Amino acid sequence: MKAPRIKTRSSTRRRPIRFANLSSRRDRLVGLLFAALTCTCARPLSADECTQLLDHYTTLLARSRDSQVRPEQVEEVVAQARRKASQDPEFSQCTAKVSRRKWTCAMAAPSVDAVEKCLL
Repeated sequence: MKAPRIKTRSSTRRRPIRFANLSSRRDRLVGLLFAALTCTCARPLSADECTQLLDHYTTLLARSRDSQVRPEQVEEVVAQARRKASQDPEFSQCTAKVSRRKWTCAMAAPSVDAVEKCLL
């Protein structure tokens, strides 16, 4: 009869994950997406992105006030908001004050309340 095998410390250690040997396409894609998101999060917003945020918020606001609003009316409300924003010194600081994380959250928000929560 054989003696019972005693586990040694080296046999119970787990091997470390080696990121250099990502074998599947999915693993490589996840790694690339993570790298891309990490790089873009630190980049400040552009003026165009601030305008996109204003347009998104204004569109949601117009639709929340009147669910039957026509597209032409939405465009007019967006144009008015842009005119007001161009004269507002607070809006000109959007690129410095709004983080990319908040912008991404707000652009994905389905309602005015959700946009406002993202921007707090």
